[in-house]
Amino acid sequence: MTQTILNFKLQSTNEKLTPRTGVAILGEYLKGMNLERLCNENLPKAKRNNGYSAFEFIYPLILMLHSGGRVLDDTREIKIDKALRQLLKIENIPTSNAISKYLVKHGTNGEEGMRKINKKYLPRYLKNIEGEIILDIDATFIEAHKNTAKWSYKDAPGYMPMVGHINGGYAIDVDFREGNEAPANENLEFLKQCELQLPLGRKFDRFRADSASYQSEIFNYCEEKKILFSVTAKKNTNVFESIKNIKDEDWHAFSKREKVAEFIHTMQDTDNAFRMIVIKKDITPTLPTLEGYIGDEVMMQYQDEIYYCIATNDNDLTPAEIIKLHRQRGETSENKIKELKNGFNMSYLPSSNLEANAFLPSRGT
Repeated sequence: MTQTILNFKLQSTNEKLTPRTGVAILGEYLKGMNLERLCNENLPKAKRNNGYSAFEFIYPLILMLHSGGRVLDDTREIKIDKALRQLLKIENIPTSNAISKYLVKHGTNGEEGMRKINKKYLPRYLKNIEGEIILDIDATFIEAHKNTAKWSYKDAPGYMPMVGHINGGYAIDVDFREGNEAPANENLEFLKQCELQLPLGRKFDRFRADSASYQSEIFNYCEEKKILFSVTAKKNTNVFESIKNIKDEDWHAFSKREKVAEFIHTMQDTDNAFRMIVIKKDITPTLPTLEGYIGDEVMMQYQDEIYYCIATNDNDLTPAEIIKLHRQRGETSENKIKELKNGFNMSYLPSSNLEANAFLPSRGT
């Protein structure tokens, strides 16, 4: 090619090229973590003895998801990428149909196997944690227009997995759920499930969650196990009545637009009373004369915007310290879920089978 202004040269080459250099780095990292051995030891084997190993099913699937693939057929892109396969020394890649059959056939056992693998890596992470071990749980919605996906309260079909994170965002466990399952369902069972992932002799010191976990059975369990909890409270009529009884002098400045107060509260089935930390937001108030014309439901919605409540059994920290600690779950839990969806492509689930999607390896590793 004739050179004019720009100082460059064009040359042909017979070397293999790949657009997935970042995926190659991830692939080497996974091998360095001994994922191949752990997969073959903990995940179900193929039906035939001379078939693919568990790792040969899982490895291209992880690479496909992390390179932006959305459906199982996208594993073909890994298969035809000769440069990537040479770099990572990948000899065998099953067809997408074979991978689908493997995931569907071994869905439940595979999910438990991934949990065992995740448990193997956890002690290494716990070595870097100084102080309290804090568990954050949160449900997240994954929209999926599969023929088997259930319609959720988000006005779309999909799935509603519950994700558990500990300090810094390590995903300790995931409970993959149907889209029509309420985020409040079986949260105590999930808390216990996360506990089983911890090594012997370790326990959670704190538990944080949103209002879906505002449940008496969770509070009673935390009291029994000496776990400090801070849970976003549901503001029912009794809570609002208690807020109304807070005297003006008991409100203290927390930030430029927020004040804080507290009172002792209990629920019908809780064994012990607990602290209710109340944050009052400075927003435009309604005119006093309008209150007589506003219905109870509208007034509750208005008050819901003003007040934010946190239930806690921690009697040592100040209200301000409780609020700051509780708000950290936005980084540890909510933002880490966004990273799983956006950075690890978990916004897309390549199978229409619930158990197969629960088995997907990138959710736990």
